[in-house]
Amino acid sequence: MLVFYLVLFLLVIGTAVTLSFTVLFRIEEIKITGESRYSAEQILEAAAIEPGENLFLADTGTAAQSVETKLPYIGEAKIRRVLPATLLIEVSEEKAFSAVVDDAQYVVLSAGGKVLEREESPPEGCPVVKGLTVESARLGGFITYQEGEASQVYASLSKALEESGLTPITAIDLTDPYSSTVLYDGRILLELGPPTSFPEKLKFFSSLLEEGNLTAEDAGTLDLSLADENDHAYFSAGSPVSSAPAASAASSQAA
Repeated sequence: MLVFYLVLFLLVIGTAVTLSFTVLFRIEEIKITGESRYSAEQILEAAAIEPGENLFLADTGTAAQSVETKLPYIGEAKIRRVLPATLLIEVSEEKAFSAVVDDAQYVVLSAGGKVLEREESPPEGCPVVKGLTVESARLGGFITYQEGEASQVYASLSKALEESGLTPITAIDLTDPYSSTVLYDGRILLELGPPTSFPEKLKFFSSLLEEGNLTAEDAGTLDLSLADENDHAYFSAGSPVSSAPAASAASSQAA
């Protein structure tokens, strides 16, 4: 008798599972949320999931990856199930961070190195990076560079620039990776020197802007190569600029 009830129980469970994957929990609605330049139709096509599919059998991981690859400006796609019959696709927009030259085209990149698009002319508002040699730049994938110190320096510098929030950046030059430069707002060339302490050097420059030691009218070259060591930078013809507030800048410069 015990065996009979055990078999009956297993049959009931098996029937319930079969119904769940064949009749019940079919996707009735797919909702898309978040900011994106792509239409809902484009996102649905990239996800390749349609109403009528089983909610639990739908491969949400593959669908999310497909959306991020086929629609490059989507930085992240999250897909989750909402019982009883809804699939929610949440997307976020990726921002253009820089561009590098490859085969006479400009490869537009995110801060993390994702290839967003290719353009024939320099993208507006996006700094062009010199000194990098592209190995592979597949649309929707991540760029790879030929072996060399410039690519390693750029990985460190781009991370520091993103975290600093410093804008606008006009150009980045890594032709000499041991003496990299960043052009700020088309008017102040930042000489960063050796590829060390990028966050500290950029923070120093930001403090000069915030405290009024450098104004919107200033243009020239700012040597930040030793700013992280001696708390000084040298603007244009060698005049020292301190990170101290504007009111006390004179005393700092004299120190």
